[in-house]
Amino acid sequence: MWAGTYEQYHDFLASLFLGHPVNPITLLTKGVCNVISSLIYAHRFEYEDSFLNRLLKTLQQSFGEDSGFIAEVLNALPVLLRIPGLPGKAFPKLTAFIDSLDKMVIEHKTSWDPAQPPRDLTDAFLAEMEKAKGNPESSFNDGNLRVVVADMFMAGTVATSTTLSWALLLIILHPDVQSRVHQEIDEVIGQGWRPEMADQARMPYTNAVIHEVQRFADIVPVNIPHMTSRDIEVQGFLIPKGTTLIPNLSSVLKDETVWEKPLQFYPEHFLDAQVHFVKHEAFMPFSAGRRACLGEPLARMELFLFFTCLLQRFSFSVPDGEPRPSDRGIYALPVTPIPYDLCAVVR
Repeated sequence: MWAGTYEQYHDFLASLFLGHPVNPITLLTKGVCNVISSLIYAHRFEYEDSFLNRLLKTLQQSFGEDSGFIAEVLNALPVLLRIPGLPGKAFPKLTAFIDSLDKMVIEHKTSWDPAQPPRDLTDAFLAEMEKAKGNPESSFNDGNLRVVVADMFMAGTVATSTTLSWALLLIILHPDVQSRVHQEIDEVIGQGWRPEMADQARMPYTNAVIHEVQRFADIVPVNIPHMTSRDIEVQGFLIPKGTTLIPNLSSVLKDETVWEKPLQFYPEHFLDAQVHFVKHEAFMPFSAGRRACLGEPLARMELFLFFTCLLQRFSFSVPDGEPRPSDRGIYALPVTPIPYDLCAVVR
């Protein structure tokens, strides 16, 4: 998540916060974006890199473009997207974002050496494209490379950074929860070692907090649209092949028959009487089944490592004199917290 050492990362964060009120979303987005970039391009950006800042600004502006009249018509009649030039006019920011990613792919191709081991996902995809030359039915082609890179950048960056933003909001609203996380970090990891994924199994409370953030925030309440690949019958109803389905994830994440306090932030939802971590079947923020989010394993690692690193080094609070932030979200894709500031002090 950082190009330098762990200590340099901590010093950089401390220099930014200095106890002054700050909205954390920009910094969180840059950190998560660097994880995705390292996987796709084997490259990490400096946080003040002008290309990175333009890329993320364009990405942020692209969200909400699908709420306009033209976009709604195209969503209802996607065949219209075949009209030359129309997608760019309907989704200018999204088009500009993908164009920026295209430039990075083109630059990457010039340095790709098929004789060397893959540096990243793009190299691996290019190698498969080389093998598939002459096969018109192969899915390894420039068009799909473009889509894969865009999907990973958009979903991988926005979903995780939004969840982390919810996490910091909820711990400043619940200082008792933050204190227990601090205590567990100090007992299990201490201040002299950086957190690792192996620590998660020994940190049931921190793990419960992260899961409860995902459940409570519910950032994709109606999931991403799916489509049936064949005729299927569900509880007596026939769903024909080709039907678009919109699963209601909120119906399980806020199910009153499963969760003790479904509309409240309550980490104990994921702890048993012996304070052991317990994961419920109804916990499915990444969807479920064969079409569940492919990035789930990476997102779980990022959430634990980012959150634990931040809480290991900082105490967070509502700025003095400012009103208590709301824990209600802005309904969009994804559901984001209402913009808020926090103060961070080095522990």
